[in-house]
Amino acid sequence: MKISYDNETDSIYVKFSTDTIIESEEVNKDVIVDYNDKDEIVSVEVLNVKTNPHEIDIPTILKSA
Repeated sequence: MKISYDNETDSIYVKFSTDTIIESEEVNKDVIVDYNDKDEIVSVEVLNVKTNPHEIDIPTILKSA
């Protein structure tokens, strides 16, 4: 797993695997989940982290995705 923050876009990116992203879905406001060809989660991106702080329960997002 790799976690990175992009200051320009004010986003946090959590990458779980190196699989190719086939589809993306906004599961909550400013929370995007990326999937591979087996419909498994590859990564999660959280936008507007500093400008619009929110509480995000990653385990819940992963279960609902």
